[in-house]
Amino acid sequence: MTVTGPAGAGKTTMLRAAFTALTSQRRRMLVVAPTRKAASVASREVGAAASSIHALLSDHGYRWGTDKAGAKVWSRLRVGEVDPRTGAVYDGPTQYLLRSRDRIVVDEAGMVDLQTANVLVELAIEQGVGLAFVGDTHQALPVGHAGAMGSAIRHANAAVELDTVHRFRDPGYAELTLRLRDAGDRERALVVAGELAERGHVARVDHHEAARGRMIDAYFEWHARGKRVTLVSGTNAEADAINDAIQQRRIDRGELDVRVAAWGIGQQRILVGDTVQTRRNDRLTGVENRAQWIVRGIRDDFRGIRDDYLSLVSVSDGGEVALVSTEYAREHLQLAYASTVRGVQGDTAEASVVGPDVDAAGLYVGLTRGRLSNVAIVVARTDAAARECLAESMQRGTPELTCGMLCVQQRPRCGWRRGPGRRRWRRRR
Repeated sequence: MTVTGPAGAGKTTMLRAAFTALTSQRRRMLVVAPTRKAASVASREVGAAASSIHALLSDHGYRWGTDKAGAKVWSRLRVGEVDPRTGAVYDGPTQYLLRSRDRIVVDEAGMVDLQTANVLVELAIEQGVGLAFVGDTHQALPVGHAGAMGSAIRHANAAVELDTVHRFRDPGYAELTLRLRDAGDRERALVVAGELAERGHVARVDHHEAARGRMIDAYFEWHARGKRVTLVSGTNAEADAINDAIQQRRIDRGELDVRVAAWGIGQQRILVGDTVQTRRNDRLTGVENRAQWIVRGIRDDFRGIRDDYLSLVSVSDGGEVALVSTEYAREHLQLAYASTVRGVQGDTAEASVVGPDVDAAGLYVGLTRGRLSNVAIVVARTDAAARECLAESMQRGTPELTCGMLCVQQRPRCGWRRGPGRRRWRRRR
């Protein structure tokens, strides 16, 4: 089955109710997600066991790599075969044993690529378990072939769509986000852009430097009130520039001390009090890719550990703590005052500010993170031009939801054709 719905529609609350219902039937629910971060959030909020999709598939013998063209390729070990990666004999699943009538719930399913979804369905059929895809096709797309969520919706035994938004205090804005989510053609997009501007959700500036300045100012305005704000940028380079500027201003204000520092990705300076993001899963320390933290300490002799370590505390309500080595920090830690859309997908804060040059998913996701305030900054000379820019962003990168690589048409109108091989596709111009 599939469950789709806009941001703030209560998908997590629905999962919590589903977990209670399945438990009362003595059935188990396993939540999986494209990233360990999303899986951990789901586990914490729902109460069910959780895993990344790749960890589940790996436990059942699946292995992945890339072919000469760089496309993801899956294979599977049989019990008793030697794993070429480790040299160990594969003895079958040990961590995620499945039994009939279990339910696998795929959270953030819109970010699952097509090949991964295919092997997950294969595993579910083999094990006789139920499979539910839960997500939103209008948010961030997967890295790799899109279309898995759209295919699941078309072929599911049951497809449910949530249509009421609960996240925002203003019910009028909640209704507006539904139209922002699927703005449609240019004329409808212009109407949505006009309403966003009229309701005070658009800030127009004359140039990109001014846009960056507005985002930096927004951080300090909300930070001074003790509130969390998400800053969504169009590119990683722009996010890095904003991060460095915010850190420097905090240093100038005396909020950060430069006398004790560590180094992050690309020799980025990391200070006690900085907001950072881990960029690689690490089972030993319990940190996850794209999880956000506050640096609590940078020193040696943590609990008798001789090497230098950073002490981190999660920005989430759970307040989890972790220790990462300075070696990990150099390779996989970066400042995270601002991030691209993939860094904020699934997050909720008091406020959100979206910078220029984002696509449709970036604009929609960014303008639905804040419970209290959501603002898009647009570089334009006039208010009319600002509305045009917003409408263009709503059209940019919009996924073709009726396509997907599992198209059943022999000659689909989208232009994609199956070539030699089971998963070789090409597009005719």
